[in-house]
Amino acid sequence: MKALFYLSFVFFMPLSIFWAQEPTFNGLTIQDSSVLALVPDWVKPVLEKSDLAKQHKILQTHNPFYFEQDFTGDKTIDIAFMVQNTTDQSKGLMIINADKNLVYIVGCGTPTDLGTSITGLQSWFVFREKSIRSPGGKTQAITAPGILVRGKRNVAMVVYWSRNKYKTYLADE
Repeated sequence: MKALFYLSFVFFMPLSIFWAQEPTFNGLTIQDSSVLALVPDWVKPVLEKSDLAKQHKILQTHNPFYFEQDFTGDKTIDIAFMVQNTTDQSKGLMIINADKNLVYIVGCGTPTDLGTSITGLQSWFVFREKSIRSPGGKTQAITAPGILVRGKRNVAMVVYWSRNKYKTYLADE
């Protein structure tokens, strides 16, 4: 009887460990692998190597699930994704600078004009205007296209590049 117990333990223990883990391919979850199949080739090594990118899950909940645009004004196409922090589940944007292969996170625990998590997102667009008008009537000039995110109750925010980092500004709809 003891032999049967030990035999079943040896057989079923590895299976329980296998089933408890999320399936991976090349160190990435299956979800991440399917995302990689859909993004431009230059993005793949950045996502695979960046520790910051590995802390975030790319969300495919909006169509399109990414934008390609020169968000920094350096004459190279960058890419932006909606993401979720894998630690605290907060949401935000991941923007990858194509020229320097740098990953930037907006939201996901860091303060923005919509809070530390961009939740309740209704839509997002590339914002190509040269200035942003706030609900109070003030304007903020921008030098490159930004990303307009629209939440519940028509609250909108523009994420834009300002010299060496991304900033946010509440926008009047």
